[in-house]
Amino acid sequence: MKKIIILFLIFTNHLIFSQKSKDQIIDSLNIELNHTKEDTVKVKILNQLSALNSFKNADLGLNYAKKALILSNALNYNKGIAYSYNNFSIYYWLKTDFPRALNYAYKALKIHEEENDKKGIASANNSLGIIYIEYKNYKLALKFYTKALKVSKEINDTKSTATYLNNIGDVYLRQKNYSKALYYFEQAIKTNTFRKDSFESGLNYTNIGITYNFLKQYKKSIEAINKSVLIYKNDSSLYNGFNKLEFGKSYYYLALNEKNQAKKDQLLQKSLDYVNESMHIFKREKSLIDIKDAYLYLSKIKKEQGKHHEALDYFEKSTHLNDSIFSSENSTQINLLESQREIELRDKKIEIQNLKIKNDSRKVYLLVTITIAVGVLLGLFFWLYLSKRRTNVQLEEKNKTISNINKQKDKFFSIIAHDLRGPFNGFLGLTELLAEDLNTMTSEEIQFAAASMKNSAANLNRLLENLLEWSRMEQGLIPFAPQQNKLKSVVDECIITLKDAADKKEIKINENIDNKTIVFADNNILHAVIRNILSNAIKFTPKGGTIAIQGKEDNKKTTISITDSGIGMNSKMVDNLFRLDVQTNRKGTNDEPSTGLGLILCREFIEKHSGKIWVESEEGKGTTFYFSFPKALQ
Repeated sequence: MKKIIILFLIFTNHLIFSQKSKDQIIDSLNIELNHTKEDTVKVKILNQLSALNSFKNADLGLNYAKKALILSNALNYNKGIAYSYNNFSIYYWLKTDFPRALNYAYKALKIHEEENDKKGIASANNSLGIIYIEYKNYKLALKFYTKALKVSKEINDTKSTATYLNNIGDVYLRQKNYSKALYYFEQAIKTNTFRKDSFESGLNYTNIGITYNFLKQYKKSIEAINKSVLIYKNDSSLYNGFNKLEFGKSYYYLALNEKNQAKKDQLLQKSLDYVNESMHIFKREKSLIDIKDAYLYLSKIKKEQGKHHEALDYFEKSTHLNDSIFSSENSTQINLLESQREIELRDKKIEIQNLKIKNDSRKVYLLVTITIAVGVLLGLFFWLYLSKRRTNVQLEEKNKTISNINKQKDKFFSIIAHDLRGPFNGFLGLTELLAEDLNTMTSEEIQFAAASMKNSAANLNRLLENLLEWSRMEQGLIPFAPQQNKLKSVVDECIITLKDAADKKEIKINENIDNKTIVFADNNILHAVIRNILSNAIKFTPKGGTIAIQGKEDNKKTTISITDSGIGMNSKMVDNLFRLDVQTNRKGTNDEPSTGLGLILCREFIEKHSGKIWVESEEGKGTTFYFSFPKALQ
């Protein structure tokens, strides 16, 4: 939902109108295109038509952008080329081909910077921010949004400034930093003061209402959404659908807190009416993710009204849609990975071809120079021998690189096929059991099945997060900003995160780290490494065991060790621990699942810092993981 609400403004260059007015503008532009004789004006019109048609008919929008690019190239009109690339980026973003969208956005930004086109620079930076949102790289998204905001303020473009403030608020909303999200949405409203009845202001009020619902301030949410509704009036588009759903949520939660039964029933009925109105709009617009959310809240409302059969029916509909959306999102992520691998393979083949061309040109040069002199001929033959040997070495290295890329890709999909199949089969078995035997099952059996399903879902989620994190590392999409961190504080935060898991197994975690110990590393990566290794220690330590964490610092590096009293490993397992081509996964002491992918991520994270990781272990006597970070990047 947020993609539609938050990001729609940007790619249309703020050309937001009713469908009728948009069609009128398209008609007038086509008339102007047929009558104008100035080629640069034609380019501008073609790019405007591309932007206006992008969301209505993406292929038609792409066709206009191609015409604008051809004419711009013929005129050597760089500004027109840049805006054509902007429109190409829109098209591929809409088609979820994010690598190509990113490529065209960067091309557009480069030309805008060369032309010193401030408005274009701001727009391209904002487009990059939107695309990095798709990769969930919020740090880079904020970086580009902030650049766009800075430039728009420099040129006093208040409309764009309000939009960029809104988009920054969206990033903080996705990160669950609600106070910052609210601040930027309110700043967008203030910037839009002179246009308080504009579409953008209505959008800002909707976002403020969403944020207040997350903050559990339901009356403030209703107040903000009411302002948005006044702006949209009787508009029956998705935007009022979002408003009605937020109304439904607010009244539902107010009902939960109401002790007077009569008032509670009124609030629940009001919530039900609003959610049903939103469902009508969502079904008409075929917005599956919003239909899923509406079904979920219909289930909750019916449950509170005591209509359990209807509640279960709506819940099943929501779950079915959620599974479809989940599969679709996974397919998109896998397509992104395949696309990235294909690009890498293509680039390597181009390099090899260039090397072959270069080698052939040297041979031609040699044949020409043979006629000059015998002495020069002997020298050239010797030079060719050395050159060819170097070229062959390079060709061999490139072929090895291509082979490794293919092996990694095959292994990656092998992991998906092997490690997802088992948990999914278990999960499906439980759902079939509930669907077929629910009426004959005792409450204890139902509770056991539900707990097992929850654990399976959690395990699947962790596995998918590890797989996607690994793929992002392979593509170089993870931000990297090493800094000085107090090791004790980081370790304490990681222990708190995993305290529940340790307490369940009655495992005692002992920490021996001086308050002054400093480690130079990226904060997010450092947390991820310590959490991953500590989680493994808990997983493979039996009930009542102990874990010791130590940190030592010298002039060159900081070394951290995590020692457990667990089941340990034999020498063969230790040797294969960090290899992707060897299966090392095994179950924990309480049958906790494991893929071994987490340790491979840890090794790549640590080596990214020029650090080292090693293991000492003896079967039945526990394991110690050591990892070190240098004082500065080497």
